[in-house]
Amino acid sequence: MNSFDIMKASQMACCLEVSSFKPGNVHRNRDYDDIKYHHFITSGIAFGNAVYVASNTFKDLCLSEFTNNNTKNELNVGKFIKEAVAESVKWSPSNANLGIIMLHIPIAMAASKLQDNNFNLEDLKKYTEYITKNTTVNDAIAVYEAIEIGMAYVNPPEEGPDVKNDDAKKELIEKNLNLYDVYNISKEWDTISKEWVSNFKISYEGYELLRANYIKYGEIHEATTITFLEILSKYPDTLIARKKGEEVSKIVSEKAKETLEKFENTKDRTVILDFDTYLSQESNKLNPGTTADLMASALFIYLIDKTLSNETVLL
Repeated sequence: MNSFDIMKASQMACCLEVSSFKPGNVHRNRDYDDIKYHHFITSGIAFGNAVYVASNTFKDLCLSEFTNNNTKNELNVGKFIKEAVAESVKWSPSNANLGIIMLHIPIAMAASKLQDNNFNLEDLKKYTEYITKNTTVNDAIAVYEAIEIGMAYVNPPEEGPDVKNDDAKKELIEKNLNLYDVYNISKEWDTISKEWVSNFKISYEGYELLRANYIKYGEIHEATTITFLEILSKYPDTLIARKKGEEVSKIVSEKAKETLEKFENTKDRTVILDFDTYLSQESNKLNPGTTADLMASALFIYLIDKTLSNETVLL
């Protein structure tokens, strides 16, 4: 797949995600004090060059030679994540897209191996799994540096090297922890990490839901809103859990499920607006930000599919 198309699909996914109404999140008609709509737009476009370089570099790799080489080669996924974060923060004073970048970079790299005019979901899954299973300590170090650059909201980990600790990178080297190892440690309390070690299970599920909802509603923003609620109803948001606790995150998911059921029965969008009011009552303390990242990932995969269909991407 053409790397310029991959870059554009990533940028458009970021813009569509933040522009769509997603209860509790920043969107076209709502800013929060510490993060605003234009931060997501500008930073989402800004890291496109890193997406291009990452996908173009991976596209040129001969994987059979790479796999058979006795030395540990570098796919440099961590380096590309770090470069994308550095580009993002040039245009935004806040951590707008760190989670999205961690999802988009490996998917972008994998998409570069797809044949033109032929979207093959199983091939995409095969290549994303290859990328996640072939990381190095250097990738882990680069992602730790990316988190530092992105000024991310990170609680001390339950186990493993703490990114806020000056000795964290030294610990990564001493314990020989690659990026997959790090995500495997943090998967229990962080959904982005869990995506990495489950081969982007929710992202691919979100893509399938979005594809069905786009057919059903015929409009990308409405399809995104409903898909977002479907993901949130099934998977408690780990950003909410970090801010307010796991029990609160589960309550939010239950309310998302109730909202979907009411909307399906009544077709009254007021129930979605009411859910948004509930989530925004404490500023952004109940912001389902991780779910928004997953939505951006699902949108990216969907746009890759539509681009390769050789038709108008969005009607």
